[in-house]
Amino acid sequence: MRLEYASVERDDGRKVYHVLKNELHLSAEQIKRLKRTDAVAVDGEPVRMDRRLNPGETVTVELDGIETPPGFPPERGTVDVIFENEALLALNKPAGLLTHPSRGRFTGTLANFAAGYLLDTAGSAVCHAVNRLDRDTSGVVIFAKSAHVKNLTVQALKEPEAEKEYIAFLCGTLPEERGVIDLPIAREREGYQKRVVRCDGKPAVTEYETVGVTQIHGVTVSAVRLKPKTGRTHQIRVHCSHLGAPVLGDRLYGDARTVELSDFLGIEAHLLHAGRLTFRDSLSGELLTLRAEMKREDMRKIGEIFKNFY
Repeated sequence: MRLEYASVERDDGRKVYHVLKNELHLSAEQIKRLKRTDAVAVDGEPVRMDRRLNPGETVTVELDGIETPPGFPPERGTVDVIFENEALLALNKPAGLLTHPSRGRFTGTLANFAAGYLLDTAGSAVCHAVNRLDRDTSGVVIFAKSAHVKNLTVQALKEPEAEKEYIAFLCGTLPEERGVIDLPIAREREGYQKRVVRCDGKPAVTEYETVGVTQIHGVTVSAVRLKPKTGRTHQIRVHCSHLGAPVLGDRLYGDARTVELSDFLGIEAHLLHAGRLTFRDSLSGELLTLRAEMKREDMRKIGEIFKNFY
């Protein structure tokens, strides 16, 4: 990837380093790696980071030489591509698949399959997960084809115009038809996966709208759209469970009623789907809205009960 910046009057005497950091938004680690190369040039001539600019000069940066291969093996696997351009790859992650490798699982994740896809189609296995979903949550996951684009996209997802929308089937109903859940979330105890609502937790905000309510096997089930405004681990699941309406199929945060109904329906994993993600493409400036079809069979069957919700 090549970046360019044309200096203007206000850049007179400005160091190249500051242009890389503040105008091209390169990270400290990327700039450190660039110092060891001839990849930074002014009007075609390689320069040092302390080179001072004159108005009208053009700074160019070649990033390909500092990209590192993923720290996991690319693998061929099924990928459901919902969007791709020169910088980003968006996939519809199925439930039951880890987003990326961890200490206990180095292969067989969505990131492995994304790297394998890019190796086959673009000749490079470099990919960086921009967002992640819990193993049993399906929906939109974005991979960046360079570390630079990852950094820019992570920032884009924090902007007010960015929006994430999930659909969930809850065992029970939330307090109002629509509302905002503003409750802090903390780890239940150190080293443990489970989270809880607790006053010493980190701020967590989720907007929601109930779009349907029905009875299944004598239990109230609701279809809800949720828009998390913060990104805490298990945020939607924790918030819904705390308010007495856990996600159907959720064995970690569900109560006895949820588990019983899930067993009756043969649901083994929580029914939560990241259906829509909106953000501004950092390179084109275009506002993108990525949609992932809900393909999980158990969710589709429950969804058929509710009309026109998705």
